[in-house]
Amino acid sequence: MRPNKKEQILRTAVQMIGAHGLEALTFESLAEASGFSKSGLIYHFPSRHELLLSIHRHLAQEWEEDLISFAGGPAAEMNQATRLRASVLSMSQTATRADLLVALDAPSHPDFRAVWATVNQRWMPSPMQINDDPTRRAAYLVQLMADGLWVHDHIHEDPLTPEQRGALAEAILAMIPEG
Repeated sequence: MRPNKKEQILRTAVQMIGAHGLEALTFESLAEASGFSKSGLIYHFPSRHELLLSIHRHLAQEWEEDLISFAGGPAAEMNQATRLRASVLSMSQTATRADLLVALDAPSHPDFRAVWATVNQRWMPSPMQINDDPTRRAAYLVQLMADGLWVHDHIHEDPLTPEQRGALAEAILAMIPEG
C-alpha cells in the first residue's frame, strides 16, 4: 500500500531530524527534501507546532504498533508482565537518532508530552507506590534498564554488538516480576 501524502511528509521529516536535528526542520527544508511545495506542507500542517505534534504522534503510533506486535495484542488485553516484556523487547532495539531527538523534545510542550503519556500509561509500569511495593519497584527498575539499553549507543563510545544487546535484553527479561 502506498503511503498517503501526509505519511510521506512525516517520513521525510523524521529522516531529516535523524540527519540534521530538530532545529533544521523548517517548512523550506522539508519542502526541498520531500518534493512538496511549502504551501502543500502548510495545507497538511498549518504550523510548525502542528508538524512537530504530528511527528510525535507518528512515532508514538509506530512504537505502539511495535509494542502490540511484541505483546501479541493491545495493552488492555495483556497483564503487566506481558506489557513490560513487550517494552523490554521493543527497547532492546537501539534508538534511531530521530527517535531519540523527538523523545527528548517531548517535554518541551504539553501537547507533545501528552502524546507519549498515553502510550506510556498503557504499557509502562508507573512509578507510583515504588517506595512501598517491591514488585512495582522491581518492574520500574526493569523499565529503567530497558530505557538505558535503548539509548546506550547514543551516549557511550562503544556501541553494543547485536550479541551483547541480545544478552542484555535476555538478562533484563529474566528480571520481570510476576504478579
